[in-house]
Amino acid sequence: MNWADWYTDTVDIYRTVEKVVNNLTTKERQLIREGVPCRVYRNTPGAIQMKQTAADVNDDSMLACDNSVDIRAGDELIIHRGGLPFTTRAFAGDPHYYTEPFGAVIPGLAHQQVKLLQEERV
Repeated sequence: MNWADWYTDTVDIYRTVEKVVNNLTTKERQLIREGVPCRVYRNTPGAIQMKQTAADVNDDSMLACDNSVDIRAGDELIIHRGGLPFTTRAFAGDPHYYTEPFGAVIPGLAHQQVKLLQEERV
């Protein structure tokens, strides 16, 4: 199996970067990379939790993509699922890199996995 064939989704990566204007340093989110092939898969789908103040949804999915993609913990990810017209907004955890095993029988399995935090108030 080749991971590139498994990537059915795309992701846009936004990162908080420092910006200096008139000697004043501020932070703003900037688009780092757009349309990166990836795949989102779920360990346990989140259910709506009813609380006194507001209902919320908490989901902890995983994202797999190529090792060359620069994703850092805290990056905002806008995920486009397949050919569907909606997007998912999540934040990245620390990436875990899986390199090509030495003497691999099936090449092309190197990838990284990123834990996603998706928390929405409904």
